Amino acid sequence: MELVSNKPIDSINQVIDMMTEELDIFQKCGDHRVVFHRVYLLMTKEMKRRLSSDFFEDPVWMERVLVGFAHYYFNAVNSYKIGLPCPPAWDLAFRQASKKQGFVLQDALLGINAHINSDLPMVMYNILNEESAWPDARRMLHRRQDHERINKVLTDLMDLVQDELSYYYARFIRVIDYVMGRKDESLSSLIMAHSRSNVWYNTELLLNASDEEHRDKQRRLIEKDALSIGLKVSNALPFKITKFIAPLTRRNRWF
Repeated sequence: MELVSNKPIDSINQVIDMMTEELDIFQKCGDHRVVFHRVYLLMTKEMKRRLSSDFFEDPVWMERVLVGFAHYYFNAVNSYKIGLPCPPAWDLAFRQASKKQGFVLQDALLGINAHINSDLPMVMYNILNEESAWPDARRMLHRRQDHERINKVLTDLMDLVQDELSYYYARFIRVIDYVMGRKDESLSSLIMAHSRSNVWYNTELLLNASDEEHRDKQRRLIEKDALSIGLKVSNALPFKITKFIAPLTRRNRWF
């Protein structure tokens, strides 16, 4: 499978074009990573719409964040493909997808967790460090306000994401949503609440590190934390007790 992720990307439009191309590749190959990829593409398109709607205080800066965000995802995909190390939360998500033994919702949540809780603090650190925003309190406040608007977009899209997954991959996802009660929402909320409370905090820890050794230690802690959340999703009791039927449900596009 040849991905197109080695192309340079400098704008949100290029990100969407590249993701659309790779979506077709994943889909044709029956690669279960297509689930998160489709969710990510949906979210990126919504972010693009809001960039031009005065939703963000600084849309130019936010586009830069979104492009950097995409780079981290593409790098993880390519690293896994050629056998190089990738962040542990991504490794977990990709390994489960490659086994083709998980549910659609699991694949989506594992990718969302890795992208937000592992990638986003690194992206924010890189950009804020490049523009010397730290420790300028006024600039950091403005940046944080736009960062928190990202979280609002992600929360707003949860129902649309379920509809998208139901349409393409899991016709009865609303049924399992009912059977699981609030368990799947709890898993989603775990990721989103963690994002709202910890991503910016982790970004500041990276910015405030005394040296590169200290910063590397913080990176490892962030990655460990994201992996811990991913394992909770992977080993959630409702998924564990029904995992034996997961391959059948995926083949028939049930859930």
